Amino acid sequence: MNAERLHARAVTAVDNARDYLYRRQRADGGWTDRMSSSTISTAIGLLALGRAGRDAYRDQIEAGLAWLRKNQRPDGGWSLVDADPPSNEHITAFAVAAFSVLDPEGSRRCIDEGMAFIERHGGESVITPPLDDGGPRTWREIVPIVWAMEGLRPVDTQPAQPLEVMLLPSALRNRASIVLPGVLGIGIAQSRVLRTGRLSTLARRLAEPKALRWLREVMGPNGGIEECALMCALVFSGLRIAGENVGADIQRGCLDFLLSTIRPDGSWPIDRDLEISVTAYSVLALAECQDVAAEPRLAPTRDWLLSTQWQTPFRPLRMPPGGWAWAAPSGWPESEDTAVVLSALARLGAKRDDRAAADGLRWLLGMQNRDGSWSEWMRNSTMIHDGPCPGVTAHVLMAFHDYGAGLGGRSPLNRATAYLEGNQAADGSFSSLWFRDRTHGTAKVLETYAQFGMPGHPVARAAARWLLDHQREDGAWPSKVVEGPPDGGTVEETAWALFSLLTAGFPAEDRQLTAAVGWLVDQQNDEGTWRPQGVGLYYDTLYYSDDLIAHAYALRALARWLRNSSVRA
Repeated sequence: MNAERLHARAVTAVDNARDYLYRRQRADGGWTDRMSSSTISTAIGLLALGRAGRDAYRDQIEAGLAWLRKNQRPDGGWSLVDADPPSNEHITAFAVAAFSVLDPEGSRRCIDEGMAFIERHGGESVITPPLDDGGPRTWREIVPIVWAMEGLRPVDTQPAQPLEVMLLPSALRNRASIVLPGVLGIGIAQSRVLRTGRLSTLARRLAEPKALRWLREVMGPNGGIEECALMCALVFSGLRIAGENVGADIQRGCLDFLLSTIRPDGSWPIDRDLEISVTAYSVLALAECQDVAAEPRLAPTRDWLLSTQWQTPFRPLRMPPGGWAWAAPSGWPESEDTAVVLSALARLGAKRDDRAAADGLRWLLGMQNRDGSWSEWMRNSTMIHDGPCPGVTAHVLMAFHDYGAGLGGRSPLNRATAYLEGNQAADGSFSSLWFRDRTHGTAKVLETYAQFGMPGHPVARAAARWLLDHQREDGAWPSKVVEGPPDGGTVEETAWALFSLLTAGFPAEDRQLTAAVGWLVDQQNDEGTWRPQGVGLYYDTLYYSDDLIAHAYALRALARWLRNSSVRA
């Protein structure tokens, strides 16, 4: 494709994508995304409704089971998201549990095929407590808990959850961060059904009222906990096992949240949505196309983002005010979205001495880890889902840059770049806890160094080389560059890589970059948007897709390419 033709197609793609984004904008200025439906959220949500009352919620249960049947793969298993093979043995175990409890006779074929898949992929080890091998345990531990809670395994085979952590100082117990609500809900149930020694029983008895108070603090006015159906279902089921009157108000809130977030097809996503995140991503994308500070349609967006800043301390984790969450009202303030919102507000005209910006930047400084990095919720945590993260650290650095911060002197930002330099893999790549594989982390670190005027730094050069070496022949970046051979490109990873290389000064006319542009243009559909893929990551192996993450990043990359291109219409 010649340069003029590619440029013309990119102009059309950007125009269509911008129009699509404005069509999706809400009246209050924000955006609501669609996260992929989740097998695990749906299965555990249905089990919670069954525990609440099978007759009362018969219609919802039947709709959810129908969704699970429809989404069973030909191999008998269920996948991590609703449009992303392959199947996963632990996710399959949750679906089998739902059918076995709620419709064992009518779903015999689904159960048998699911169990056959499990037998081929680990067998008994999938539904029994994991060995202490040091590996990720999130789903390997929850599967036997759910099976035991639902009477599918002996009750004493479930791994005990440490309810007594509520007796520890907050700085220690809160390191569990976003998994702590589930630990507490299940732990309260286990205090009723598991045999424990006298001291452990006493500790759990003392810990329970503290746990219930903590759960009330993290519950939003909509009944949500983390805006997460999965978490609400686990907490509800745990408390209901303990008794209808145990945290009855918490049970009611969790149930209300589940009922209000079930989709028309009977499924649930892993989280209700990421409305704050995707609104900020959308602003960053539009800023590549136009002067967003002068755009009337984005004036309410600025006000809405400002309205979602935490104005009071987040008491459960002892955080000061000033941060942003991924969604409201029960999302928790965390580093990455605070940084991304601050970057979006800077493009909308915010200044460093504005109160919201000053509070947000101060909040971020208080979240920096001892090693110079940033995690999401807890400082100096080593938890698998909340440890130091190059991707999060890169976003925070870019937010400070957007408000004029530099790397000179004894700036705490120097410690962050030292962390990045010490955590680059030998091949030049970087990890990112919240997006699978290494394209996101590598691209964000490259973008960071370029923004600070250091695209020639050895860290940036190695990151750029890794990205260029892992591009597919068709111009895309693949969805799996660590686990195995490339199996197809994704819009998200292609957009991340393309934007960072353009930011780092690679010419728009570079053959590899034009190939990426052509691929992105080809993937745009008639509505002006793109199909998302399961690149987001919750915990260790639970992927999700999000339509506006794919859309905003694709628009941002294509618009930056047009800005950098020497071809003019």
